[in-house]
Amino acid sequence: MRFPRSIAACCGIALICSVATGQQPKSPERPLRTLTTAHEAHDISLDEAARGYPVRIRGTVTYYDPNIDPRHAALFVHDSTGSIFIGLPSRPILPLSAGTFVEVTGISGGADYAPVILRGSVKVIGKSRLPQGAVRPTMAELLSGGLDGQWVEIEGIVHSVQRQAMNVTIELATIGGTIAATGPLEPKADYDSLVDGTVQIRGNAVPVFNHNRENVGARVLYSSLNVVKVVQKAPPDPYAIPAIPVPQLLWFSPGEVLRHRAHIRGLVTLHWPGRMLCIQELSDGICVQSPKLDHVRIGQMVDVVGFPGVSEFKATLDNASFRPTEKNASPTAASVSIQQLFHGDHDAELVQIEGELIGQDHAAVDSTLMLRSGEFLFSAVLPKDAGGSGVLPWKDGSTIRVTGICSVRMDPKTTGEGGGSVQPGSVSIMLRSLDDVAVLNAPSWWTPGHALVVFSILGAFAFSSFAWIFVLRRRVHQQTQAIRVSEERLRHLSEHDVLTGLPNRFLLNDRLGISLKRADRFDSTLGLLMVDLDGFKEVNDTLGHHAGDLVLCEVAARLRRSVRETDTVARLGGDEFIVMLPDLHLAAEAESIAGKIISAISEPIEVDNTTVNISASIGICTSPDQTKDSEKLLQYADIAMYQAKAAGKNRYQVHRNVERLAQAHP
Repeated sequence: MRFPRSIAACCGIALICSVATGQQPKSPERPLRTLTTAHEAHDISLDEAARGYPVRIRGTVTYYDPNIDPRHAALFVHDSTGSIFIGLPSRPILPLSAGTFVEVTGISGGADYAPVILRGSVKVIGKSRLPQGAVRPTMAELLSGGLDGQWVEIEGIVHSVQRQAMNVTIELATIGGTIAATGPLEPKADYDSLVDGTVQIRGNAVPVFNHNRENVGARVLYSSLNVVKVVQKAPPDPYAIPAIPVPQLLWFSPGEVLRHRAHIRGLVTLHWPGRMLCIQELSDGICVQSPKLDHVRIGQMVDVVGFPGVSEFKATLDNASFRPTEKNASPTAASVSIQQLFHGDHDAELVQIEGELIGQDHAAVDSTLMLRSGEFLFSAVLPKDAGGSGVLPWKDGSTIRVTGICSVRMDPKTTGEGGGSVQPGSVSIMLRSLDDVAVLNAPSWWTPGHALVVFSILGAFAFSSFAWIFVLRRRVHQQTQAIRVSEERLRHLSEHDVLTGLPNRFLLNDRLGISLKRADRFDSTLGLLMVDLDGFKEVNDTLGHHAGDLVLCEVAARLRRSVRETDTVARLGGDEFIVMLPDLHLAAEAESIAGKIISAISEPIEVDNTTVNISASIGICTSPDQTKDSEKLLQYADIAMYQAKAAGKNRYQVHRNVERLAQAHP
């Protein structure tokens, strides 16, 4: 909102606002001096700020947004000494914008993290310009919290742009890591043109903090696209970038620090719309997650662009998009043995393999066939939208041939040992339709019941004794096999939740113990997220338990899509979930994943033509930072989750081990 400078200069429009929350300052025993600079008001202790010093400063508005936080508006003012946050109510919306020169009066106070100005009274003096100089901080400096509220400049490659109702967040890959820059949504702005471009963004550094006022992350708030400088434009057509061979996505490149978007090309071998796309270039295959719902045919040539990344110890493309071409061909499936699949050379390739069907997993989200070939077990997965719903028509004991994409999951226990190469742990085949399964040999009519009738008749003859011996031996062998299959089914049912197909508490405890030992051995960080849904009871009460079950299944799917393949998503019961994040480099990565989960769950869910809106409260605990004990890790995450709920829900909370900190700093 703009207004004439002459009116502002002559009349000096006064905008008087106060924060409804916040403690009343104690009455000072002696008069307190007036703080006249942003540095004086900001760089004092929280105890000193709580005394309520009178503040009067003049400076330039660098950021004003009444919609970013439901509790209050966000206003930052900068003078020659630095910047500071002024607490204002979110309504009414004030006629302030970046570059407005104002006089602010109020009192000092302690807010969520650092000292701020409370009970702010804002008087517009005129127009100015944004600060010309800005600090170029490292990621470590931002994470330290020392630059709270200050005017900074960050530079990096734009990986994605996420639009919210009133704001937009630019995900920026920098030398020190990924950071989010958030600003007001400009409806007519072409944000997509920023993706893969190198930009510089000026704004106010703000911390991500917990209920103990501890800084656990950082982001930047920018006022508009006017402070976003494009250093290197993104290619106008990402598909015009020269295509590179699939195996070269993550090859060594001297001097390369940040990877730009890459372009690959190949024939479509699998497409699960909205979930996954697999292509094959000659003998090399790759699978990428893609939210696009556009249908492409098997055998159609497509161009795929995205940022090179790693998933399940193998190359992939993050934030991927694809475009079909006019060229088509028929991809040929390689006939392979189970030993070749477990060797890992055919990962992400179209293969064909035979096996004996030993059962079906009906608890999984997608229909899953369990097969055996020799001494090896593997699975074949058929998505619901491809006909994989309910009981599939094939009988246990059938010899079948499956055609699909080989997906090798690496063994986290052995990967990295020895020469550092990854080691395959399990194999599954991703199917495209029911036609990808061919029955080669159906189970014989000769069942134990039929055999009993036949050999009962033959028992009257002279060779009845020999016939009985044959029947009994055959029966014992079949029952032994059936017992083994039943034991495997019971084991799976005992370790997984029937509704969502997620691991249950028993399997979670087993994996948690292994991950804690691995974290201790390799000096890595293990993150544990306790996820509890907000407003789920109202869904059951208003729409019924069937709708609640559908919501739980959708939440489980979103949780799996929000984490890595090596992570574990488990359901404890009701609307409580656990996310285990092994092999983290930094504890702060757990918070980044928690934020991603909160954003994913808060998206509307369609249930029986009804839109359901829920959110999640997440408690975070990491090992070994806070504890190496599995029970305490779960307990601390649970405590942090309830603290997140108490703080207003739809957020995450990091647990801090106060007793351990006290022992370390007596």
